[in-house]
Formats: sequence, C-alpha cells, structure tokens
Amino acid sequence: MKEKLHKILLVSVFFLFLLIVPILTFINLPEEERPFSENENRYLEKFPEISFETYVDKSAMTGFEKWFADRFYGRESWIKLKNGTERFIGKTEVNGIFTEDDRMMQVWKGFDSGFIDKNIEAVNAFTEKNSDIPVYFMLAPTSQEIYSYLLPDCTPIGSQTEMNNYCKERLECQVIDIFPAMKAHSDEYIYYRTDHHWTSYGAYIAYCEASKQLGFQATPLSAFNIEHASTDFRGTLYSKTLDDSVTPDIIDYYHFNGKTNGLKLTINDGMSEKEYDSLYFREYLEVKDKYSSFMGTNSPLMTITSDENPNGQSILIFKDSYAHSFIPFLTNHYSNITILDMRYINAGYSSLVDIEEFDSVLILYNSITFSEDTGIRKLRIG
Repeated sequence: MKEKLHKILLVSVFFLFLLIVPILTFINLPEEERPFSENENRYLEKFPEISFETYVDKSAMTGFEKWFADRFYGRESWIKLKNGTERFIGKTEVNGIFTEDDRMMQVWKGFDSGFIDKNIEAVNAFTEKNSDIPVYFMLAPTSQEIYSYLLPDCTPIGSQTEMNNYCKERLECQVIDIFPAMKAHSDEYIYYRTDHHWTSYGAYIAYCEASKQLGFQATPLSAFNIEHASTDFRGTLYSKTLDDSVTPDIIDYYHFNGKTNGLKLTINDGMSEKEYDSLYFREYLEVKDKYSSFMGTNSPLMTITSDENPNGQSILIFKDSYAHSFIPFLTNHYSNITILDMRYINAGYSSLVDIEEFDSVLILYNSITFSEDTGIRKLRIG
C-alpha cells in the first residue's frame, strides 16, 4: 500500500511540475519579441509564423519548441543543475567543455582531412593569384592543445599539432608556426579560464614569434604598461557550463609606453562606417561579452591607420576573433592594417580591398575555426 501511495505521489508531483512550469513561463514572458541573452551573447528565438503551410511542414511546431526552450522558466538554473549533476557523477565533458584544475577547455576531437583540404586549396589559390605579395598563414592552437596535460590520459581528444603539421605540408604560402612557442609557456596564463580565446599575454607570445617571419623586431614586454581592465570576465565557455566554481578571468590591455600611436580605427559593419580613436571599447567591460572590448564585435571590414607612422608598411589580415587581441601589437610596425572577416562577407575580397595596395597578407585563424568554418573558401572568389 505504501509503495503504491509513493508511486502516486511521484506521478502527481511530476504532472504538477509539467503544469506549473509552463504557467510560470508564460506569466514571466519578457516584453521584447526577441530579447537579448547577455549570458549566451545572442538574441532568443522569435515566435514562429503560424499558417497552414508552416503547420503542414512542421516548421511552426519546431519553431515553437525553440521559442519555448529559450524562455523556459528558470532556464539557467535548470542548466546549472543539469551540468552540476553531470560533473558530480564524474563526467569529464559537459556540454562540449572539459573542466580541469580551475580551467575550462573547448572540446576538439580531431579534423576531417577532406574538409581541411578545401580550406587549404582556397589559401593556395589566393597565394598563387597574388604571387607578387608575401602571404603568411598562422594557425593558433586553442587551450585544449596547450593544457591537454591537465586532462586524464584516457580523454578522447584530437591533436591540433597534427593538424598544424598537415596544413604546413600542403600550404604553398609562408607558414608561421607558433605551436612550439605557445607550448613552451603551457604553465602560464596564456588562455582564459572561462573563454575560448587566448589572453593578451598569449597573443603577445604569438606576436613575438610571428615577428621573426613578418620582418620586424618585436617590442619588448618591458615597453608596455599593462592595465588590468577587468577581473570578473566570464566568457563563452562559462556560458555553456554556468560553472561558478572556476575563477573569473582578467582582461589586460597592453599600452605601448602609455601612448596610442595616433591610431584611428574604422569599422564597416556592412550597413555603416564609423571611426574611433581607440582600439579598446571599454563599454563592453560593463557587460558579459568583455572580449569584445578588443576592437569591438566581429565585423566584415576594419581598418587601422597610424598618424605617427604614415610611411610605414601596410598589411591585409584575414581573420577570426583571435586576431582582435593580437592586432594591437602590430600597430607599432604598420601604418595601415586592414582586416577582413570572411565569415561575414558574401562577396569576394576584391569588392572591399585592392590587394596591390598591401605589402603583405596574413591569414590568422584558430584551429577549431579553420577545421570547421567555410568562410576562408571565399578567397577563391577574388
């Protein structure tokens, strides 16, 4: 009898939960049609269009499920509970993230050589077409590659070093291999604990290594004034785990002897063009997406010019977001730095820039982006 009552009680609680949560969800709906989730750095799903066609093709139901999931009452608390439970029972990987020794690492389990080959072919086609200009390619390892020694020996992970070597063997441009230099600092704070990017110091190490091939003398660390701009940064990896046990990160700005070098940053987001007198957008330090304080969010086209070095060389950079904390170190050496993010450009690069105006080209991607994104293939278009 007691066992039967226990089952009835459990079933009653379950159905009560199914009833109460939807009610609380609809009572607490935000006023905005598409509210912005600061934690996930994205706009939530819009309510689907309801029509006979969307009912038949089931897109209305799929859209409703996504809309409701984004507004589920207490959503972040449930995610924390789920992820915390998985960690408690000993799961090494939670929602695509490894967490070891007060550090989060984005899981990467290897590369598809066929996919990589197409990206390499695009870089080679670009190099051949622009043979009069030095073209450099730099692949950046992510934190998993550098801190893999923290993971249990049996953890199934891929080797980004192997992918880097695969690319080196097949690329026809000049490859800047920063992997050994980054690994030599694997006991230091060169990647954020809660975000997928490298820290400013990690970017500085890459800059020093790149300078050996780019043809300039790297500015010594002693020449910079380092500003701790924020000490409570929780980034993209935290957004996937909501694990408060990992120490928040520090955002550092490296100022060259406290000077700006007369820099001007122009950003073209595809709709308008704006000019700024700093590479740092401090307003982002007040929100969750603090990494965007480095040159703002990803944009199709950016240009940096220096009034104090008007006759210096110019460089064109094709990049992902890893470049945002790397590029400020280059401003001491170039009078013009033009930056294209092919992920946000539908046409070919020649619609935005004239390659002949540049002294060199740098292609900078992190390993995960280069192994998964097709944007670089637009280099074939010209």
